[in-house]
Amino acid sequence: MPRFTYSETVDRAARVLFAKHKVSVSDEYGKCTAPGYVVDESSDTAVRVSHRMPEPDLLDDDRMSDDEMAAERHRMVDAYAATLEAAGYTVKRRGPHSRKPYLLARPAA
Repeated sequence: MPRFTYSETVDRAARVLFAKHKVSVSDEYGKCTAPGYVVDESSDTAVRVSHRMPEPDLLDDDRMSDDEMAAERHRMVDAYAATLEAAGYTVKRRGPHSRKPYLLARPAA
């Protein structure tokens, strides 16, 4: 079940991303069960795009570290930015030094 909010703006961006990437999947309680992109409305013409991952199992000795998870988020957000830019979107990267980066994307005028 996709988590994104429906609007024409969100739908267009989600379709661009869906062609090359996986959408984040959540269970009925909103808990992330599969990693992927999330698209939310930011303003009238912009969307916010981020990468969502399931929380690690703290009892698993082979789980990803916090640094590895942050690196994965950055890698995927960069891939989403490249996909959107190739489709003609103007992309602004936010949180480049944070653990949870995101994009603000707007279709070209």
